[in-house]
Amino acid sequence: MEAERNKKYKRHARVYRMLLPLIRPIFRRLFRLESQSALEIQGPYLVYANHNTDLDPVLVQLGLKNHLYFVASEHIFRVGLASRLLVYLFDPISRLKGSTDMGAVREVMRRLRDGKNVCIFAEGNRSFNGLTGFIPPSVGKLAKSCKVPVITYRFEGGYFTTPRWAYTMRKGQMKGYVANVYTVEQLKKMSADEVNAKIQADLFEDAYARQEKERIPFKGKRLAEGLETALFICPSCEQIGTLQSKDSEFFCTCGLKAEYDVYGYLHGGPYATITEWDAWQQNKLAEIASALGDEPAFADANVQLHRIESNHRGERLAEGSGPLAMYRDRLVCGRLIFPIDEISDMALYGRGNIAFTSQGKHYTIGGGRSFCGRKYLELYDQLKVER
Repeated sequence: MEAERNKKYKRHARVYRMLLPLIRPIFRRLFRLESQSALEIQGPYLVYANHNTDLDPVLVQLGLKNHLYFVASEHIFRVGLASRLLVYLFDPISRLKGSTDMGAVREVMRRLRDGKNVCIFAEGNRSFNGLTGFIPPSVGKLAKSCKVPVITYRFEGGYFTTPRWAYTMRKGQMKGYVANVYTVEQLKKMSADEVNAKIQADLFEDAYARQEKERIPFKGKRLAEGLETALFICPSCEQIGTLQSKDSEFFCTCGLKAEYDVYGYLHGGPYATITEWDAWQQNKLAEIASALGDEPAFADANVQLHRIESNHRGERLAEGSGPLAMYRDRLVCGRLIFPIDEISDMALYGRGNIAFTSQGKHYTIGGGRSFCGRKYLELYDQLKVER
């Protein structure tokens, strides 16, 4: 087993040495990336980074000198030949979203013991609103448990380059740099909560606060399209699911209309930034959650439910495909009912697909290109708090 692992490690190292000089100029030009190399530090080490683009693993690797292994969402292991090639060349560590995946933690620690460097995106998700997301306490616990140096790597400008909700990439300016390096001795002196707080501070980014100072244009096509997967409540009519987008326009069936510009601002609506609109939306959703009766909060007409098996195979469940609705006490998918109290975790992958765990089984829900899975996740979080 050890000989086989060493053989794989050597193959991955060869791929790294071959590809990095080829892709570095391409990606730096594509993303207009300014990167600062890491301090000279001996591995193995654990890297925590914030996350805003699908290509962040490549961008982190370009900014650091040594080969990294990445923790990746389990769904990338379910795309056939592409997944097999990805595993053969890079062997990312699979993490099942919407679950407490202890297998991923064990694999991270095993690779560090083998002398390899590992990178984890601490939020576990890309931002919808321009703010770095919640970093769970498990991040600080793992940082202490691994007994290796920890590097925090910070991206700026990623949110406007490829917004989580968008269909297109924009050309502007990204920056990636080492925010901090924590030695094993420093980590020993801190509690897990203190380590977590340090990582949160190092990686926190407010995209609009930075844009207020720097005013960098992020130019592209169809700038507003997809925004309804992030902002799902209209502040004018307060309806859910009535917002739409086309080109640079974001509008509601009630007549509300806003224009999204190259700086990421909305003109014509009640809120100038996505962050402000989303803050209002969160408060409104809390009101909706507390007032829910027997009717569903919202619904979608046609989704597909899959159960994820241990071999990364997704089995489509016909009885779970069809309409989707969320009530105060249950999620109803087709003919299947999942009580909220039995859903232990829920998350999103991609733009709007839902991943969740119920009674130890793992499921995903997809509803097409403009499906807004985010409203289900945010209401789930509100309902769990009330319980």
